[in-house]
Amino acid sequence: MPAFKPPGQCPVCGEWVPRGAAACDDCGACARSGWKAEAFSYDGTDLPDEDFDYDDFIQREFGVSGRTGLSKEQFWRLVAGILLVVIVLGYLIAAR
Repeated sequence: MPAFKPPGQCPVCGEWVPRGAAACDDCGACARSGWKAEAFSYDGTDLPDEDFDYDDFIQREFGVSGRTGLSKEQFWRLVAGILLVVIVLGYLIAAR
């Protein structure tokens, strides 16, 4: 098979590689890797598995359970309540 030279379809993923491109924008294959699919194996890169459990990771790394505290909705309700109290107090103080 002759060496691939852009422009054309990437021999690894099939995406279009424009003229003058140093690598495929989609999969990253390049002339240095020989445009080979096996050059882009992600095994051994220490990426988490698809069934990664964030709460378990936080527990193991930091010794605390993850996602404690307020949810986003609870946080914004608290902020709105505090803001409302500040506005009412400001109005009452200004009305004296």
